[in-house]
Amino acid sequence: MEDYMWIVWLSVFVLAMVIEAGLSGLNSIWFALSALIVLFLSFIPELPFWAEILIFIGLSIILLLATRPLVKKFMANKNTKTNLDTYIGKSYKLNKKVEKGSTGEITLNGVPWNVDSEDDVEIEAGKWVEIIRLEGNRFIVKEKENG
Repeated sequence: MEDYMWIVWLSVFVLAMVIEAGLSGLNSIWFALSALIVLFLSFIPELPFWAEILIFIGLSIILLLATRPLVKKFMANKNTKTNLDTYIGKSYKLNKKVEKGSTGEITLNGVPWNVDSEDDVEIEAGKWVEIIRLEGNRFIVKEKENG
């Protein structure tokens, strides 16, 4: 079993990195780093697999407790403005109907963008909407009374 533990740790590392890449924020980087360290330790012939598991768990906890509060504080204060923020407050004609559970569409400078309604209400195509905010890769809009 000890001869093949490096495969286990490599797999844990890759899985943690895939999860990290798929989610926003730092969620599994601590486990990936711990797995990478234990991967190298797994090549020590005298180190039993149960010790590797204990080291992995201990390192993960230490890294998580030591750095997570700092990372959360850093990420919470990070309010980066983008050029897309210039569209907030402006009105655009809705190309595709906004329905509950699916996004609508507006066009900005010839590029289609997904939109959701602010209160999860349906808005018919052709109506004028005002951009309220940006969430991820879509704009949150509300219907404008007078286009």
